Amino acid sequence: MLIEMKPIGYIKSPYKNLKGIPRQSILSEDSAVIEILPQYKEGIEGIKENSFGVILFYFHKTTGEVPLKQTPYNSDEFTGVFSTRSPRRPNGIGMSIVKFIKVEEGKIEIQGVDMVDGTPVLDIKPYAPQLNPKVE
Repeated sequence: MLIEMKPIGYIKSPYKNLKGIPRQSILSEDSAVIEILPQYKEGIEGIKENSFGVILFYFHKTTGEVPLKQTPYNSDEFTGVFSTRSPRRPNGIGMSIVKFIKVEEGKIEIQGVDMVDGTPVLDIKPYAPQLNPKVE
């Protein structure tokens, strides 16, 4: 089965290369802009400023073979890729929870960016605490 996805937009990020990007969005206060492609602009109607959202994106800078066992960040032990948050994944799909700062014609300013400039955005969803609880 072949699954084809097309970006709905791209990230304009202060991170121009992979060096220095925060490992997770929760560790970042930096801002970026999602530039929505013209055919999807209507789809951002209703996104509320100062609310939170889930951004699904493609790790387009990941290259080479992806090992199914990896050593997670800050660990020496090998474990399966699906038990890690590594960007090196068989399908290269990333997820970040961000704050929507400003929404205007075809652009969404976000805070909590952990994506490199030019990252393709696959989907945007509202963050719902009752559906996505953060539990320790």
